Amino acid sequence: MPLFKRKPKPVEQVAPPVDLQAGETVERSLKASLLYGTDKIAGSLFMTNRRLMFEAAKGEARWMVVPYDEMREVGLHRWHHAPMGRSSLNQCLCVVTNKGEQVWWDFAEHEEREWLPLVEAHVAAAAPSEIEE
Repeated sequence: MPLFKRKPKPVEQVAPPVDLQAGETVERSLKASLLYGTDKIAGSLFMTNRRLMFEAAKGEARWMVVPYDEMREVGLHRWHHAPMGRSSLNQCLCVVTNKGEQVWWDFAEHEEREWLPLVEAHVAAAAPSEIEE
């Protein structure tokens, strides 16, 4: 039973303010933070059928785009790069690229658990199939 009988607010689906590629559609979007070093950059995360796109709310470098075919693995992990005196985040969505780069996003844990299998499915579908001859 919710405290004070408050109803949860519906999640807003926001379209990215950029042109999508032909045949690309936004499947989900939400407010998230990009974790970079000791910085936590607020913005919006978009899941399309081809890539994950993050738009920072402010700053000069506004976009980070990671196509599924450039992802090696994805998972939920504890953010361990927080500076001393600041608590680590319990769980974050982490993407590892084919080059070994890590991209970390933090948003509501229940949303992260919902996003994980969807992103994993996209990564598996985008992986080159190994055909033995």
